[in-house]
Amino acid sequence: MSRQAEQLWSLLKDANLVKGEIPETPTIDSPWYVKVILAFSGWLAAVFLLGFIAVGLTVIIENSGASIIVGGLMVAAAYKLLQQPKNEFFEHLALAASLAGQCLFIWGVFESVRNHQTIWFTVAVIQLPLAIFMPNYVHRVFSAFFAAFSFSMGLAEIGIPYIFSGLMLMLVSWVWLNEFKYSQHIKKLQAIGYGLVLALIQIKGSALFSHGGIGWYSSRQQSEFSIQPWMGEVLAGVALVYVVLRLLQRQKHHLSDRLSIIIIVASIIASIVLSLVSMEANGITVGLVIIILGFAASNRILLGLGVASLLFYISSYYYLLDYTLLEKSQTLFFIGLALLIIRWILLRITKNSEETDNG
Repeated sequence: MSRQAEQLWSLLKDANLVKGEIPETPTIDSPWYVKVILAFSGWLAAVFLLGFIAVGLTVIIENSGASIIVGGLMVAAAYKLLQQPKNEFFEHLALAASLAGQCLFIWGVFESVRNHQTIWFTVAVIQLPLAIFMPNYVHRVFSAFFAAFSFSMGLAEIGIPYIFSGLMLMLVSWVWLNEFKYSQHIKKLQAIGYGLVLALIQIKGSALFSHGGIGWYSSRQQSEFSIQPWMGEVLAGVALVYVVLRLLQRQKHHLSDRLSIIIIVASIIASIVLSLVSMEANGITVGLVIIILGFAASNRILLGLGVASLLFYISSYYYLLDYTLLEKSQTLFFIGLALLIIRWILLRITKNSEETDNG
């Protein structure tokens, strides 16, 4: 708030023309597609900035300690720039500086630490506070995405990549179901939520072309744990039931009501069916849960991501060469049939309950 605005408000208040405290100046938020363009331009600027450092300041690239220090300073400078009053130029500059600084920092970590497990989990830990505290929407989306991606790579390094999608789907569900519970942090939760959803879709999509989560990377790893691929699908089914329970509570339904019990039982059956089917057609449960979250929040972007991911998972499975078209057609047929039967049962139960209440 400028000093001139405060003085003007004080004069108006002394003349009894206004009352109360001076209102906050409304900020004009950019549409999502503008944010996407800003993100792309930030990446492009970061590449050029890294190229300048690589060509003109090779001593920084060759020294892991110097890379970590300079990268950290660049991220800190970006944080200070983003704290300034809203300005498109500063946002571009800060985003480019932060992305380039993170690349330098991570490069230094890779050069100084030889344990890949430690590297990936360290990167995830670094990205997490950036997603929470960086005062920029696009930056939070990027940081949340890379935190989730690094976490998945860390799990792949220790040989347990399969549980990533289930754990991440639980986290995504919690974020979007609590979006309006913390009203002062709505924008922050939305940015983190989008980053996690994009990472989940990308990592789960890779499983369609490399059996075992991040198969191209984890196939070299020998797990010392009894973690199997079906456990990730079980966790995804648990996430579906969790979403149903939370939505029932949001609609003020008591979980002991007859209708609530029937819906919960139906969701458990649906989660079991979908988990079994997702063992072959990876990603179907993930796509459906994202669609439910988007519909429940009236969020068209989230709903669109869910629909697009579900279509991608189904289409990718259908065109894979591991099974015949007849086998894949039968799988998809029984998925659709099971969902239609569950929908029909729920509609009949809801209709009977409404007639009972009205009678």
